[in-house]
Amino acid sequence: MIAAELRVEGFDARSWTNLISLFAPGVVTRIQREPSPSDAPELDTKEAEDDARSGTLVVVISESGRVRKAFHSQRGRIRDLAQASASELPMISERYRARRALLIREGAIEEIAERVAVRLERGDDYIAQWLVVARTVREVIDAGMIHVWPRPLAGVPIPTAGMVRRAIDTVLPDDRALVMVIWSGSTPWTGVVLRRRRGEIDLVAGPDLIARWSGPLGGDWRRDHRFVSEGIARAVAPVHLGIYGEIGSLRRLLRSAEPGAWARAVAVREVIVSPTPPYVAVAIGADAARAVAQRTTTWLGGIDALASLAPAVTYVRGRISEIASVTQTLGFDPLKLLAGSLARSSSPSSSDEEENER
Repeated sequence: MIAAELRVEGFDARSWTNLISLFAPGVVTRIQREPSPSDAPELDTKEAEDDARSGTLVVVISESGRVRKAFHSQRGRIRDLAQASASELPMISERYRARRALLIREGAIEEIAERVAVRLERGDDYIAQWLVVARTVREVIDAGMIHVWPRPLAGVPIPTAGMVRRAIDTVLPDDRALVMVIWSGSTPWTGVVLRRRRGEIDLVAGPDLIARWSGPLGGDWRRDHRFVSEGIARAVAPVHLGIYGEIGSLRRLLRSAEPGAWARAVAVREVIVSPTPPYVAVAIGADAARAVAQRTTTWLGGIDALASLAPAVTYVRGRISEIASVTQTLGFDPLKLLAGSLARSSSPSSSDEEENER
């Protein structure tokens, strides 16, 4: 699914960091933070008291629960933790101001490595390899050799390689391009183009190349997106799915699990989706239907106003079953999962960072 000769080009440091920050809140703040004066930083409880909760706490224990090693992913080694258990993870996370915590029994990593080595096939691509690793880690967690707190993905099924391939076929067919360009006011803030050929993604292009392909823009992204799409179609491949909008709107939508949020944004052209593949159109329609059902039921004291719209609802449901759905293919809604993850990851520091970037 990822070509061996994959090209990643057209990014500078700022546009790449901007793109990553959409899915990793606080990354700019972490990059700009002054480095520690020591190459072996220590973290005591008193040193963490004034810091916001962030990063991951990793604790390695023996069979008896004695701590062999403990460190915070952003603040360094912890020296005053002697014993730990799974039931204490919430308390320990609070104590050391960590957003999440891992409790790893000695030998668990070696167990994962051995199981993965046995299961990997020589011809497996990157996606298949990562899925094998994910399923193995899930097994080890379920066996109690690793404990994770919190565990938001506990109920998310791990798809097979075939399911992922079918989902990618839906999102980005062969010899087509997927485009996302984000503006800050009248200026492009970041962007990315993915091209797929012979079943593999062989090009990841950034804003510098997008600007070269599209030519001079007028400063109004609601008109400029057409020139971007046409330029990419001439230089790369016909655009299968294009997403265009301003950074504030995209950040909010990516963190929102509210029914109807995306449908409303598309309807008022807060975000432009063009071209709109059939599966996206059906998903937006279903999102709008869920929002109307939720609101009218609340307003009318439990009466479902959509009952009178049964033919329309039946049509939407029929189209959902007729047109390949990414959620249906994978067994979970990736956009909803992303929204939950970003909402949990957001912090005051990342909000300040986002405000400064606009």
